[in-house]
Amino acid sequence: MAKLDIAVEHGQTAEAARSNFEKAILAAQKQYGQYIQRVEWSKDREAADLSGPGFAVRLSFDDRKVYAKGTVPMIAKVIEKPIKMFLARVLKK
Repeated sequence: MAKLDIAVEHGQTAEAARSNFEKAILAAQKQYGQYIQRVEWSKDREAADLSGPGFAVRLSFDDRKVYAKGTVPMIAKVIEKPIKMFLARVLKK
């Protein structure tokens, strides 16, 4: 297992970031549903724990950034840059 620790600037208002954060997680679920077996939202919906075979990641956001932290299979470290790009792309929509 490898540690994942990504932070991406979202450059949005708090309201837009909240809306786009949820959209990004729903998009990830749709696109990678065969891997994401469970999503648990925090009460304030400012964080979500995603898990599946061999990984557990907490996604969250604040006024400036979106964060992805957790443990992933070693191969996922290789795709860390595409994960950052995916987050940035979905958040800007």
